[in-house]
Amino acid sequence: MLQDTECILYPDQCSFLCKIAFFSLFSSLYGIYKEKYDLAIVVFGVFLTSLLYWYKPTFCWRQTLDIIYVKFALFYHMFRAYNSEYYFIYYITLCISLCFYPLGIYLYNKKLYWQSTYAHSMVHIISNISNFILYSGTIIPLTTYFDYFNNPITILSSDTIDSITLPICNINTITNTNTNTTNTINYVTNSCS
Repeated sequence: MLQDTECILYPDQCSFLCKIAFFSLFSSLYGIYKEKYDLAIVVFGVFLTSLLYWYKPTFCWRQTLDIIYVKFALFYHMFRAYNSEYYFIYYITLCISLCFYPLGIYLYNKKLYWQSTYAHSMVHIISNISNFILYSGTIIPLTTYFDYFNNPITILSSDTIDSITLPICNINTITNTNTNTTNTINYVTNSCS
């Protein structure tokens, strides 16, 4: 009987979820390959905390650490995905994966432990698929991320215009030529969505 042990799942289910945690490692390695180093490091942390917790899942500090870190990783990825090349597909896939989390809790409370394990594994699998989607596209570099949001016109006035900023901001040039003088004045208006 499961209630006689400290573990919240049977050993076979724990082993299964430990193996599923390796999807985060693959995601991390793909992130390194695609030179998304900050995201790769964050998802590698998910791999570590998942292994730490799922080798023997109990209601303890390891569970708290895993939950807090996974939430941090989730919000960090969602934040970095904003205005990335594949943000829409990423967010849709991520939402689908997150639907399996309450399903897993529901099934666990019904004492359907294998079904709950499969539902939780779908969270890991589909979330890491969404990471692959995100890493495959262009993401605003972390070094210019906050500069971009604080003052997008500064980024546009640089010599090189980042291809990501073009779809976001419309630039209109208004030329005012005074007939009494030979000077031409150019105004740049910016309407960002």
